[in-house]
Order: sequence, then structure tokens, then C-alpha cells
Amino acid sequence: MDRDTLLLMGVIVIVLIVLGSAYTVMYRGVAPSLLGTYTEAQKTQPASQTQTTGTQAAPFSFVDRFLSIREFSVNYDLKVNMSKIGELSVYLKGDKYRLDLSMKNIQYTIIRSGNSNVVCSKPAGEDWSCLQSGSVEEAIQSTGEENLRDPVGEGSKLGSPSYNGSRNYAGQKGYCYYAKETSGELEVLREVCITDKGVPVYYLYMEKTNNIITKRIEAIAKTISSSVQDNVFNPPAAPS
Repeated sequence: MDRDTLLLMGVIVIVLIVLGSAYTVMYRGVAPSLLGTYTEAQKTQPASQTQTTGTQAAPFSFVDRFLSIREFSVNYDLKVNMSKIGELSVYLKGDKYRLDLSMKNIQYTIIRSGNSNVVCSKPAGEDWSCLQSGSVEEAIQSTGEENLRDPVGEGSKLGSPSYNGSRNYAGQKGYCYYAKETSGELEVLREVCITDKGVPVYYLYMEKTNNIITKRIEAIAKTISSSVQDNVFNPPAAPS
């Protein structure tokens, strides 16, 4: 191999090295800014469900759109730390509301009708028993189930959430909004996805300590109905 050939090969190698460095800088430095930012909630969603927001503005105000229709029911899978522990159902019709939790060994039903709030429970193999309660929130607390979350009640607490893109649940497009709270090393994230009619189709509650997820509770819609029968709001047993 003569000297000129060696020099030519050396020039080619140098050019390839320079081009490779430029490619690395370009795609490592620019691509992340084009992809936008993700919350932890988005990172854990299946790729087919997640859409990045980039600089996309929220399509509507969450507060204005949430529960804009007053009749619907939704059945959810309830998951804790990515494992299904039961099913959750909500029913709304006018000022009447019902929340059901069904797990392997027990069922709960909470009903609000006018000024009346009732909480009912049914351990496996036993009959229903119902008690009066001061509010839906108090009824939830009385069950002692720390993983029982109310997508409707939790959504009502999101005062000025940030938009987080859209994802599909139960065949419907959900527009997702989230809020974060920080207290010392603890960070709490809440996310609610709603349809364009304000129906909650996804709820996430997540705690992180020192940037490590310590608790994750999700309600993921499976079915949605736009009509609710009045007898749904009858307690399964007379309140005592």
C-alpha cells in the first residue's frame, strides 16, 4: 500500500469520526427537547396509550369540564403497585352518587342521595350491613381501606392542575391533568384523566420518597355507560 493511499484512508477515518461526533451531539442534545417532558405517570403507561404534550396547550379547563354531564357510570380495575386488587365502580345521576369497591374477601358500597350518606359492607359469606355517615369522605375513611380512592371526589380537589396529554381508556379519549404536592422528602402526585364530557376514566395517586415510588394506586376504566337506573341508589340493606 503506497503513501498516498495511506494518507487518503487516514483522512476518511478522521471525517467519519467528526461526523459521528456531530450526530451524537445533535441527537442527544436536541431530540429530548423535541420529545417534551413526561411525568412519572406517563412513563409507566403503555406506549400505545401515551401521547406527548410538548408545547401543546390544554384543550379545556379541567375545573370547567369535570363532571359537566351529570349521568354516567364507570367500572374500573383497581391496582396497587401495578397489581390488581379489585374493582371499583362509580354511578352519578344528578345529585345522587354511588361508589362500590369489590375485593376478594369484602365488598363496600357508599351512597349519597340528597343529604343522606350511607356506607355498607359485606364480608364474604355474610349479609350486607349499612350505617349512616356524615359524608362520602367520612364513609370512605370508616371502611379502613387505605387503597379505596374516589375518582370523583379526588378529581374535585384538583384546583389548578397541569395538562399531561391524552390517553385512551375504555374506548374513550381521556385528557389527563395532574397536580403535585411536596412536603420535605415526600412528593405526592395525583392525576385524573377525563373525557370531553368530564367523565373520569383514569385516576392515579402516587407517593415518592427520595425519588423512589413507595405507593401507587390506580383506577383504570374498563366500561362506561351514559345511563343510570334510579334503583342503583337504593342501599343493599336498611341503614341502622
